[in-house]
Amino acid sequence: MKLPGTCLVGLLLLASSVHADAQSLRRAPSRRTLGDMVRTMRKPDGNVRRKVISLDSTSDSFIFAAAGSVQGAGGTFFRSDVTITNHRNVAQRIGISFIAQGVDNSSAPVLEDTLPASTPVIYRDFVGASLGESGLGSVIVFGVKANGDLDPDALLDGFSRIWTPQPGSAGSVSQGFPSVAFQDSFSSLAAYAQGLRHDGGFRTNAGIVNLDTASHTWTVDANGTSGQRTSFAVTVPPLSMKQQVVPNGDYSDLILGFQTNDTNFWWSAYGAAVDNVSGDSWSSHASQPGFGP
Repeated sequence: MKLPGTCLVGLLLLASSVHADAQSLRRAPSRRTLGDMVRTMRKPDGNVRRKVISLDSTSDSFIFAAAGSVQGAGGTFFRSDVTITNHRNVAQRIGISFIAQGVDNSSAPVLEDTLPASTPVIYRDFVGASLGESGLGSVIVFGVKANGDLDPDALLDGFSRIWTPQPGSAGSVSQGFPSVAFQDSFSSLAAYAQGLRHDGGFRTNAGIVNLDTASHTWTVDANGTSGQRTSFAVTVPPLSMKQQVVPNGDYSDLILGFQTNDTNFWWSAYGAAVDNVSGDSWSSHASQPGFGP
């Protein structure tokens, strides 16, 4: 399909505006914490919501479900290169927090940056160089006003690629995580991650991001085409994430189901599969089917 000339020119202009930023971000002058910001996020009326697969359009806030600066095995070191785009025609202030795996991040600081109008900004080694953090976790990005309040007029989206040099070669292996709206999965409706694999040649991790200021427990159901099936529980602290490998077994192709009995809070989940030989990997966002009121 041929793109209209005006659209193509617009994309080229945006691409020419991209710049790398490896500097540390500023702490928010209001000294607000991640918990302070999340408590102001709107929750839907009732226990239903529209289906959200990923952030296919802009939003005033979003998450990268997995990002990190992590020493791996066999000479690997994983880091995340991140793009955040401001689609407004004015400069946009953003607040960013790192959600470290397995701990309560309610008191995590909110860091700030300002994105130029109608411009994507690329951050190399975002977790290590820009946020000054290490390990695996998630990232929350908010549009904010000058006083630190949430900015509902923000038009943001983004993309994250976690990668490592491939030992024994001049290349790299990576896994992409598109931005997902903060208002992703809600309450006790089940969410499903498809297209995964877990057997002698591949392994799959189940990841959950808890976007509430209280701890919650999920049941993860692993259902393989080989007929093997198992369930296991994952408890995630407040404003935290946890990634856990699927129990050993020959599941072959695999779907993961995620469900909690708790209600009235936002969360997100994903599956991440890895080729045990080459390190090739892919991620699958857990989509929560939408229901009408």
